[in-house]
Order: sequence, then C-alpha cells, then structure tokens
Amino acid sequence: MATRESLLDVAAKLYAEHGWLGTTTRRIAEAAGVNEVTLFRQFGSKESLLLEAITLASGDHGITTRLPDSPKMLATELRVWGVAHHGSIREKGGIIRACLAEWEQRPELAPKVCAGGLVAFADLTRYLGLARERGMIGRDGSLEAAAVMLSNAIFMDAMTRDVMPGAAPYSAEESIRLFVDLVLRALAVTETG
Repeated sequence: MATRESLLDVAAKLYAEHGWLGTTTRRIAEAAGVNEVTLFRQFGSKESLLLEAITLASGDHGITTRLPDSPKMLATELRVWGVAHHGSIREKGGIIRACLAEWEQRPELAPKVCAGGLVAFADLTRYLGLARERGMIGRDGSLEAAAVMLSNAIFMDAMTRDVMPGAAPYSAEESIRLFVDLVLRALAVTETG
C-alpha cells in the first residue's frame, strides 16, 4: 500500500508535468498503484491532495543553506548561499513553472510555491542589514533592492538555464559569482572575502 508521502510525491510529479487539469485522480492512482478511492479517503478531494502535494514539493524542508548569523566573508558566504539557492530552485523547477503558468486561474498556488523564495529573500535582506551595521558595506543603496536584484538574477538563471541556453553563457557557479560581485560592488563592499 502506498504511503501518504508517496502519494503526495506522485501527485507533485504529475502536476509538474501535466498541470492542474491534466493531473487527474485517476492518473495519480494509476501512477501510485492504488485505487482512486484510497486518494479520496486520505485527502478528501483532488484539490486537497494537489495543494498538499504542491506545498510539500515546493517547501524548503531545511535543505536551502541559510546565510550565517554573523557576516564575516561576504562574497564567499553569498556565493555559497547563492549556489545552494539556485540548486533548490532548479530542483523545484517543474512545480514552479506549472504554478506560474496557472497563477491566474489558481492564485492560491502562489503562496505555496513562493514560500521558499520569500524565506530566502528575508534571510538575504537580514544578512545584508547586519553587514551594513558592521560597516562591511557602504551606507548608500537600498538593501531591499540589492536583495531583489540578487534573488531575481539567481531565480531567472535557475529557471531559464535549460530553456534559453544562450542566455546562460557561464556555468551556474560562475554566474552566481558574477551576480554576487555586481551586487557587492553596487553596495560599496569594504571587504572582498
């Protein structure tokens, strides 16, 4: 018998491939090797099943690297964080794409699929604020704008790397190094770590 977690995993994978309408309870049951009745007993409805599956599949689960509580070597720490964040986005790319494609019809999906990105953005903004307080970066420039720029650059690179290969002339690691360098120069970093 399939476990609840395996049913959620199957549902998330099918949703990433087929979207909301294409992910039928029949298709989920067949892929999981269970009866459709089992799905309704455990989840009540297709909507409950898919919302839980999307939430679980797009969640952070502690995998994404957090920035240090105390900034020491900004460039190095931001690169490590950026590579981990990029990998997390790439891992969840199918779910993210499916949710973005359907956000107008199903706006309730956005908070579920964006939760990890919001956590990463808050962590980045906190970290840059601490670095500014400690005099590691200049006093001018918006930290929120810098966090948006870096987060968006990482997100776009992760999401478009496969579909627009010409837009990614560097490896992911090199791209992130360049993104971090640009943001730190814009904020007048006083250390180069």
